[in-house]
Amino acid sequence: MLRIRQATLSDTSAISALLQDLTRRFIAPDCSSEGAALLLQSMSDSAIAGYIQQANFDYLLGELDGELVAVVATRDNSHLYHLFVASHCQGRGYATQLFAEAKKRCLLRANTAIFTVNSSLYAQPLYQRLGFVAVGGQRNTQGIRDVPMQLVLKSQ
Repeated sequence: MLRIRQATLSDTSAISALLQDLTRRFIAPDCSSEGAALLLQSMSDSAIAGYIQQANFDYLLGELDGELVAVVATRDNSHLYHLFVASHCQGRGYATQLFAEAKKRCLLRANTAIFTVNSSLYAQPLYQRLGFVAVGGQRNTQGIRDVPMQLVLKSQ
């Protein structure tokens, strides 16, 4: 069973390693070499530590038997900044579980029920399954290819 917990500064290296490994495998091939380098730098130990220390970021981790297998991060209670699941754990619903917990936390902090994400080309099908829809075409910004997406929650 996936254990979800708040990230701490002591998790920085493990988070960075997971994100960089998955980025090299699944996102970087769609980017220019410069874009891939920018992405990887934004996932360095020091960058992750900086995000964790900022009040507008919230990092949650998913663990199996003490092993980090998934990360979700939100910014400003409305932007899905990171959602990564280790390759050997993909397809088990962990991304859905992590996003559900992150979304709940954002809504408790006064989110207006609109979430955004800049989806990699690889992750676009996952975000569509989570209810996100593209709000623009594919972009290429500084060599990083993505698709802007949005999720608008129905009022209850």
